Amino acid sequence: MFLTLKNKLLQIRIISTGDLKTVLLDFEGENTLVIMEGDSVIPEFIHREPVTGFPSDKEITRAIGSAFGQEVRIEKALDRDIRLDASDLAGLAKMPVDIFDNQYLDQVKPDALILCIDIRDFSKFLRDNDKASVFELIKNFTSNFLSCVNQFGLACDYYKLLGDGAIVIWDETTDETIAEALQVFDTFLEFANEELFTPYDGLGFGGALVTDMVFKYEISAETSRLKYRDYVGYGINLACRIQALARCNELVINCKLAKSGKVPFVQRDLEDYRDLMSLLKGLKEEDCSRVLFYTPQASCT
Repeated sequence: MFLTLKNKLLQIRIISTGDLKTVLLDFEGENTLVIMEGDSVIPEFIHREPVTGFPSDKEITRAIGSAFGQEVRIEKALDRDIRLDASDLAGLAKMPVDIFDNQYLDQVKPDALILCIDIRDFSKFLRDNDKASVFELIKNFTSNFLSCVNQFGLACDYYKLLGDGAIVIWDETTDETIAEALQVFDTFLEFANEELFTPYDGLGFGGALVTDMVFKYEISAETSRLKYRDYVGYGINLACRIQALARCNELVINCKLAKSGKVPFVQRDLEDYRDLMSLLKGLKEEDCSRVLFYTPQASCT
């Protein structure tokens, strides 16, 4: 998890005696829960308990009971604590929800790079398969795609799941960010074709990679002490619309990105896409005049 929000200082009741005590919880490393007596000025160590991941409330209650050698009940939380390490913080900064920190800057990104991908024939898959198959596929798709982004898209500034698709945004279009976006697409495409979609006939994924203007904004959800961030703008609309032109294994790009000379591409006959193009509303003329596809073996011009 990118964020774990748990109580650190708890008031407990010893069931057999009714006595109230305060305990302080902390972690050693990633897999050891440390329980300390919290009524003293200097907390005194009581017990260490091995855990797998972050323990549930039931597991914490059991561990405290083990420490005292008696059955206990948690009465209330005396504080709240947010635990973040460096990797958690880096990941959190790229997600739609972040910690409330009173910084809400409206930002314009004139040359953002947007990668939008989507599973092809997913509606048919939903129609023809049971819930077990649907949950298995969508969880594998999203978890593996996010792992791919976190491994190969280190410089990205934002990512968001969109059901059977996802969007990844880099605030600037540079040699580095273009290389990252193509690496994310190529790597996940290879995985999808060799492993993810092999049990399912007809499934694949395609997408779009574009560079254009976006607006980054944040709002607070003060009652939960969280803030919500999102992007809007022509670049978002463009990526989401033209990705419909891509069939399985294809990545369509816009003219502005093609002109950068950083992406190898081929141009397809516009007449073959005339009907689809007519359905794409709100696009600039230049984005309707050519159909360009990323092709690793092609020229960049």
